Amino acid sequence: MSIIIYSIGLIASFAIAKSILDFLWFYFLRPTNHWQKFLQGPSPYAVVTGATDGIGKATAKELYDKGFNLILHGRSEKKLKDVVEKIQSVKSKSTGQIQDVKCFLEDGSEAGIDFEGIAKKFEGLNVTILVNNVGSFTIRPERFDEWTEEEHMKQIRLNSLFPMFLTRAFLSSLRTTACARPALVVFIGSFSDETPMAKIILYSATKHFVRRLALGLHADERFDTPDDKAVSFMYANLGPVSSQMVREPPSFVRPSSKLFAEKLVGTFGCGRQMVVPYVGHYLMRLTFTTLPEFLVAKMLSTSARGLIEEAIKKSKSQS
Repeated sequence: MSIIIYSIGLIASFAIAKSILDFLWFYFLRPTNHWQKFLQGPSPYAVVTGATDGIGKATAKELYDKGFNLILHGRSEKKLKDVVEKIQSVKSKSTGQIQDVKCFLEDGSEAGIDFEGIAKKFEGLNVTILVNNVGSFTIRPERFDEWTEEEHMKQIRLNSLFPMFLTRAFLSSLRTTACARPALVVFIGSFSDETPMAKIILYSATKHFVRRLALGLHADERFDTPDDKAVSFMYANLGPVSSQMVREPPSFVRPSSKLFAEKLVGTFGCGRQMVVPYVGHYLMRLTFTTLPEFLVAKMLSTSARGLIEEAIKKSKSQS
């Protein structure tokens, strides 16, 4: 009996030590310049969706400064034009030159998008990175069955179907790239895929779908192709980021979009299929997965009520 207890203690100690060492390595010791492998080849391009605000805009700027040409997506022509002009108003910190920035307009929540047509517009370019960032949630006091079918479908199209079909459209080009040099597809996720919160049910469900899609595609591409010539896929799991969607000041658990983008790009090419790029988010996730479910549910319910009250106040002020 004592041998069994000793063995269990040894295994538990090993698991804890491994977790601590992995935490220290990933957030404080790991090289963060593996993104350089995606700069190979002539004029490398990075595609960033939802690039007119928040994480997408900051990620686009971060990649531009590191020497990438850009293909940016947005649904507002004016905002997209403003972002392109602002990014190109300064030279890339890495190359000392004005990098090329292309763009395309689409409302990801609408049906009938010509994804193949989008990819065809950029055919022949050396696309090495695709960042599926676009996504949002609408928080309202109505219950799930009080939303219309079309309102639900808009959430599903924007958060799940748009990144899935855009990835599908670019996959052939990315495979061609991967035969000669590394290629990466990144899906921006959310903690809500693991700890669902009231009033953003579909957002949580769509992010869980995206997570499974990313991990599944990574495995699927390696079923028929050697690992060193296959497109890589990564799911970036995250908590709140101070942005247009989360209008709160930056803090340790809620970094600015700029800081988060720096940490995100620093994980590109790190070799992991699922990452939590920012240390504050990792500690938040650790708390959520350690505390009892009923306590986490209560905390998230309180947070949801606060968001609803804020949304109602905003709606009244605009009317």
